[in-house]
Amino acid sequence: MKHLLQTLLGSISQGIYLLDEDGRVCLYNDRLCELLDIPRSFLDSHPTLAEMNAFQMQRGDFGKDANLVDDHARQYVLAGGKGPIPTHFLRLTRAGLTLEVRSRQLPNGGMVRTFSDVSDYVQAEAGRKRANELLYATQAIAEMGGWEIDYLNHQVTWTDGVYRIFDTTAQSFQPTLESTRKLFTPEALLIVDASYNDSQTQPKTHEFEIEMITLTGRHIWVHSRGTSVWSEGRIIKRTAIVQDITRRKQTELALRDSEARWKLALESVGDGVWDLQVQTGEEYLSPQLLRMYGYAEGELPTEMGEMDMRTHPEDLAKMQHDRQAHLDGHSSTYSNEHRVRCKDGNWKWVHSRGMVISRDAQGRPLRMIGTHTDITERKTAEALIWQQAHFDILTGLPNRRMMQERLAQELKKCRRDNLQLAVLFIDLDHFKEVNDTLGHDQGDTLLMEAARRIQACLREVDTVARMGGDEFIVIITELSDAAHLQTILPKLLNTLSASFQLGHDQVYVSASVGVTVYPIDGHTIEDLFKNADQALYVAKDAGRNRFSFFTPALQKAARERAQLMSDLRTALVAQEFRVVFQPIVELATGAIHKAEALVRWLHPIRGLISPAAFIPVAESSGLIVEIGEWVFAQAARQVKHWRKTLHPQFQISVNKSPVQFENPNPKHTSWIEQLNELGLPGDSIVVEITEGLLLSTSGGVLDQLLSLRDEGINVSLDDFGTGYSSLSYLQRFDIDFVKIDQSFVRQLVAGSTDLALCQAIIAMAHALGMKVIAEGVETELQRDLLAAAGCDYGQGYLFSRPVAAEEFEALFSPSISGN
Repeated sequence: MKHLLQTLLGSISQGIYLLDEDGRVCLYNDRLCELLDIPRSFLDSHPTLAEMNAFQMQRGDFGKDANLVDDHARQYVLAGGKGPIPTHFLRLTRAGLTLEVRSRQLPNGGMVRTFSDVSDYVQAEAGRKRANELLYATQAIAEMGGWEIDYLNHQVTWTDGVYRIFDTTAQSFQPTLESTRKLFTPEALLIVDASYNDSQTQPKTHEFEIEMITLTGRHIWVHSRGTSVWSEGRIIKRTAIVQDITRRKQTELALRDSEARWKLALESVGDGVWDLQVQTGEEYLSPQLLRMYGYAEGELPTEMGEMDMRTHPEDLAKMQHDRQAHLDGHSSTYSNEHRVRCKDGNWKWVHSRGMVISRDAQGRPLRMIGTHTDITERKTAEALIWQQAHFDILTGLPNRRMMQERLAQELKKCRRDNLQLAVLFIDLDHFKEVNDTLGHDQGDTLLMEAARRIQACLREVDTVARMGGDEFIVIITELSDAAHLQTILPKLLNTLSASFQLGHDQVYVSASVGVTVYPIDGHTIEDLFKNADQALYVAKDAGRNRFSFFTPALQKAARERAQLMSDLRTALVAQEFRVVFQPIVELATGAIHKAEALVRWLHPIRGLISPAAFIPVAESSGLIVEIGEWVFAQAARQVKHWRKTLHPQFQISVNKSPVQFENPNPKHTSWIEQLNELGLPGDSIVVEITEGLLLSTSGGVLDQLLSLRDEGINVSLDDFGTGYSSLSYLQRFDIDFVKIDQSFVRQLVAGSTDLALCQAIIAMAHALGMKVIAEGVETELQRDLLAAAGCDYGQGYLFSRPVAAEEFEALFSPSISGN
C-alpha cells in the first residue's frame, strides 16, 4: 500500500509530504525535493515539522524575518511551526518560484502539506491585468450564474443559472434587496455585510464561500466572486458570479473522514485522476475529471480511446507520442499540454501528467496513473498577451515586433533559395490634416481602410505591418526579379490616392513609399530598415505621392544630413549663425522702409552653408525653434536702431516656421514681450508665414496668429500661389502682405501667362485690403511690369542681395529705382 501511495504521489504536479501521528515526515515525493531544494537524505531521516522549519530557516529559505512568506503565515513560520496551522498561504523560494502551500490535519493527528508551483499563474495573472481590464473580468467571473445589485436603482438582476441554484424560476420569485436576504444564513450575512461596509479600503473585488438557503429550504454552499463599484464611500453596484459548490463541500467533508490518505492528497490539489490498464486499454476516470469536461459518472465508456477521440486534432499526435515515449521507458514521467473537447463542444486546455506504476517481467507497462489539471485560463491569457504583443490593435495587422520576426524568417529563406525580397516603408501623406480636421475616430477609420487597400494589392505570401501612426511596412517576398516591383508600386500609389469615404466626408490622401531590395542594398534587417527610411525621405522631399528606390547616393546624403544635424546642435552656441538683410523696395518711389531678415550659417570647416540645406534639417529636428528665436532677437534690436537712424516707420520681416507655431518653447519670452521691452510697437515687425500653416486646425496656432494681430504685428504670406491658399484663409487670418513667389516673376514678360497671374494676385489682394510684395525681381523689365500692374513692393537681386547690416545702411537712399 505504501509503495502504491508513493508512486501516486510521484505522479502529481505538487510537492507533498505527510506527517504521521508523531509529527514526523513519513511520506514525500520527488517534486517536494525539487520545489524546496531539500535533499532526500534529510527527508529520509523523518524530521519533525520543527526540524523541517529550522532547516529551511537556517538556509534563509524564508528570507529575512520570513519576508518571503504571506503576512498571515509569517508568525507561524517564525515560531517554528508552532501554533495554529494556516490552511493556505503563499511563499517565495530563493530560486524565485511562487509556491502555494496548503495544509490539512488528518484524523489520526498527522498532517498533509502540499506545495504547488503557481509561478506561471502569478506571472500570467500580472500579464493579464496589464494587458486588458476585460481579461481580468473574464478570469474573475466563473461561468455559473450572474447576480447584479444596482443600489442606485434598487434593482437585483439574476441570470437563469442563479434561479436554478436557488430552486426557483423567474416566474415564481422576484429578487429584490429585501427578498434575497432570507437566502443567507446569519453567518453568511455577516460576511456579505462586512464586504459592503468596508468603506475604509473600498475593495473593488470580493471572493468568499458562504452557506445559503434555497427557496425550497435546502442548505447549499455558494462560491461568490465579482467586482464592486464604489462612490462616496458606499457601494453603488456589485456584479458577481455565484457557483453552487455544495457537492465539492460534501466531497471535502467525506475526504476528511476517509482513511485513504493518498486520495485525500490528490483531491486536495483539485486535479482529475485517471488510471489506465495499459494492456487492456481500460481507463478509470475520476468524478472530478469527468466534471471537468461536463460529464456525469457513467456517461463515458471506460476505454483509453474515448479521451483520445476528444483530444484536439492538432494536439493528438504530440500527446500520443509523449505518452508512448513514457510507456516505452524513454522518459521518467509523462507530461503533455493539450486541448480536450467538453460535453458542450467547447475546448479546454489541460496539463496531463502520469507515470507507469507497474511493469511485467519483460518490462512491458501494465498500469499507468496520472492527473489532468485545467490550464485553460493560463493558456487564454498567454494567447491574448501574445496577440497584443505581436499585432496592431486598430488594424489587426502585424506590429513591428511580429514583422521583424517574419522578415528574419524570410531572409533565411532568401539565403537558402537564392531569392530577393523588397522592404517598403509607406507613409500616408496629409494624414495629420485629416486627423486634425475630422477627429481621431475618422482618422482611425482611414487607417483601417488604408490597411485593407494595401493588403488587397499584395499576394498571400507578402506581409504588411503597421508601425504606428500613419506608417506601414510591406515585405514583398520571393522576388525573382526586382522589376516585379514596377507593377506593385504604382498599384499601391493609385489605391491610396483614391478617395476615402469617412462618414459624410470624402477625403483624399496619398502615399510616399521608400523601397529597398535584399540582397542588392543590404543584408541585415537594420540595414534594410535604414535604407527604406532614407528612400522614403527622398520620396516625401520630392513632392510625395511617389516611390523612391534606395541608392548608395541616398546613404551618403543621409550621412551628410546626420552630420549636418549634429553640427547644427552646436552652431548656435558657437555663434556660427549670421543675420543678413535684403531690402524690400517700394516700387512706386524706390524708397526702402522695409527689409527681410535672413539667417546664414558660416560653418568653421564647410564655409557658408545654404539655408536650403540646413533649414529643413533644423525643422525636422526641432532646432529651428531656438534658431528662430535667436534670429528674431537680432532683427528686433536691428529694427530699433534703424527706426532711429534710417526711417521712423522701418519694418523688418522675420520668417517663422510652422514648427515654431506648433511646438513653442514655454520658457521663451514671447515676441510681443520682447518688443515691449525694447520700446517697439508691434508694426515694427512683420511675421512671414507659409501657406501650409493656414491649414492647421491647432487651436494653439490660431491663438498665436490672432495674438500677433491684436498686438499690431503684421503678417505676410510667403510664396503665395504655390500652396493651398484660398480666399477664406486670407480673410480668416487677417493677412497684411501677400508675397508673390519668384517662380511667377522669373519668366515675367509682357503678354505672358505669368504676368496675367501676377495681375490677378495683385487685384485680388488689393480688393481684400492687402499689399503685395514680388519676390525674385532681377531685371528692370520685371520691375517695370510689376509696377505697372500695381504691385506695391519688390524684392530681389535687382535691388540688392541679402547683406550684413553695415552694407545695408550704405544702400539706404530715398530712391534706388535706377539701380
